Amino acid sequence: MNDRQNAKITMYQTVYNTCNEFASVYANTPAFINGLKALNEGIASIRKAEAQQIDALSKGVTQEKTGVEETLVLSILKVSGALYVYAFDTGNKELAAKVDMNKTQLFRMENNTLLVTAGEIAAKAAKTGAALADYGIGAAELADLSEHMADFEALLVKPRTVIGEHKRHTTNLTRLFAETDSVLYDRLDKLINLFKVSEPDFYASYKNARNVINTSVRKKKTEEEA
Repeated sequence: MNDRQNAKITMYQTVYNTCNEFASVYANTPAFINGLKALNEGIASIRKAEAQQIDALSKGVTQEKTGVEETLVLSILKVSGALYVYAFDTGNKELAAKVDMNKTQLFRMENNTLLVTAGEIAAKAAKTGAALADYGIGAAELADLSEHMADFEALLVKPRTVIGEHKRHTTNLTRLFAETDSVLYDRLDKLINLFKVSEPDFYASYKNARNVINTSVRKKKTEEEA
């Protein structure tokens, strides 16, 4: 939630708590009771949506990506190392140059570059075929590399999913605030006038509770004016 929304939810809660202190005053006014119930439900819905928004935003993939990336890098090095020795033994300098890499180089690569590099190593190993068996690389090792590539590629799209989920909860929050505002503007704010004369303390307390003070905006304005 933004600062304005935080100020609003505080106001909603203050209004609800204030009205509860005067429950006996509107005990015989079902419309006011129903309005207050709707306000409480709105607060609960907003709190739930806020928790979902925070949860979506916290679903970072950095730690998971580190583990998957390291597994992929080690798999690349296993296959590329075998390819290098094979190239050295067969005098294939061109192949040796292309597969000569180390862990630091791989970790410094951009995500997509690392994925492409893994694919190129896999293709070279597949082209070499059974000759790599003597160097410790067979079908199982190539299958592992392919699996690790797929895991890494799948992980790269996760941030987009997280962003989309966060936006969805943000939109939901906007809708819930609008609905809860309506409970106040179109119901409670109108019904409170029933008590202006007969119950002035309740009326004044309600009006005070309805004041939204966005402290962050006021602070920024004060700093700009200074």
